[in-house]
Amino acid sequence: MNPIYLLLMPIGAVLISLGLGKSVLLHKLLSVLVFVSSVALLCLSYHDGFGNDSFTAPWIQTIGVYFAVAFTKLNFWFLMLTSIVVFAASFVHITQNEDNPRTDVLALIYGLQLCLFMVFVAQDLLLFYFFFEVSILPIYFISSRYGSPAAVRATLKFFLYTLFGSLFMLLAILYLYTSSNAGNFLMTSFAGGSLGANAQHYLFLAFFLAFAIKMPLFPFHSWQSDAYSESPVESTILMSGILLKMGIYGMLAIVLPLFPAGVKDLGYIFIGLSAFGVIYGALIATVQYDIRKILAFSSLSHIGLIGTGLLTYESSAIDGVVLQMFAHGINIAGLFFVSEIIIKRTGTRDVMQMGGLTQKSFPLTVLFFLFLLGSIAVPLSNGFPGEFQLLMGIFHYNPALGVVCGLTVIFSSVYMLRLFQKAMLGNPNGKFLENFKAMSSAETISLSFLASLVLIFGLFPQVISSISSSAIHLLLLAY
Repeated sequence: MNPIYLLLMPIGAVLISLGLGKSVLLHKLLSVLVFVSSVALLCLSYHDGFGNDSFTAPWIQTIGVYFAVAFTKLNFWFLMLTSIVVFAASFVHITQNEDNPRTDVLALIYGLQLCLFMVFVAQDLLLFYFFFEVSILPIYFISSRYGSPAAVRATLKFFLYTLFGSLFMLLAILYLYTSSNAGNFLMTSFAGGSLGANAQHYLFLAFFLAFAIKMPLFPFHSWQSDAYSESPVESTILMSGILLKMGIYGMLAIVLPLFPAGVKDLGYIFIGLSAFGVIYGALIATVQYDIRKILAFSSLSHIGLIGTGLLTYESSAIDGVVLQMFAHGINIAGLFFVSEIIIKRTGTRDVMQMGGLTQKSFPLTVLFFLFLLGSIAVPLSNGFPGEFQLLMGIFHYNPALGVVCGLTVIFSSVYMLRLFQKAMLGNPNGKFLENFKAMSSAETISLSFLASLVLIFGLFPQVISSISSSAIHLLLLAY
């Protein structure tokens, strides 16, 4: 299956969404159509065995830049998660703005989907860099235009952080180009073994900085809480659910295979920082009262665990990275969707003003609880297989580090159960429940779809591992 067909989906969606006007039904149908078509194309690629799923054409011939894209076993689940999260974000916008769906927001969401698809399928480093940078723009325009008064500052901070980190990545790409005799930027032209250890150290630091800011990992995270809490929910779902996964993918597709000496010699520094971020994010989430900030810092903790496992070069941990990446994207998208339903109907983000919501919406309580189970990695939920494999790999790398990271199991249970109890249970708050109305059928269906994935991939994690494990094995051959 030619990857170009997948890229045409969001391009068509951008054009069609701009012409649909204010028709809520047509926008819902378009969202479903884009999602189903994207998933169908990815499934066809899997059915074909990824054998001939690539396309290469000259782009900037004078310097050897190619429009080279491909489906691979490594990017398959990143592309699938992109389709799921974009569907969730577009549906959240439509269902929360049924009186006035904004065509510009929906077009920007589909535009971001195109950028993300390009990042994950790009096989040329300069092509990867270009869309890695361009992907910031849709988020910036959505957040700065429709976020809270503080969203402009928060989004600008995210924009500048990302540009700062990406500058070093661009310099590293140019160094790779000039130091090789390939005459192009294709990823296959650069092999880690052809670079000296010192060169790999600097290149590792340059790429890692760009990806660590995007994920983000401690201590490169200061943009995250404000951006997540002040941006409109569509942006928050996209940033937390899939945008940060570009950093994870970059580590897997570029850093691990190209700079093994850098990972071995310098990775331990950032393993320690990432492990600290696991505890730091969890502790901050525990004392927060803003529902958005609780979820933002919980995401920092979970991504810290992924970052720790990424650099251990243990096969079980890297396999857990892909599992947890996919699970986190679904869980955090569902949790921010739930939070938006609560905030929109009650007018507050303070969990201390909430209580007794189960009396008004039992279905929302059940769905919230399912996402909670996935977030705290309860067995048979989608969060358990990935977190277990991550902790197992980290423990094998360093038992003491494994014990420290294992504390996330306790801390995540504390802050998530506290959030659930304050919002859904407890003593009813009359003012809080006064104007609360039941979920619409569209909200119920879309949330139920996401919640079903929590259970499906918890019961059948081998669906993910069976595709990604062979690609991970190839990544680790350099170690």
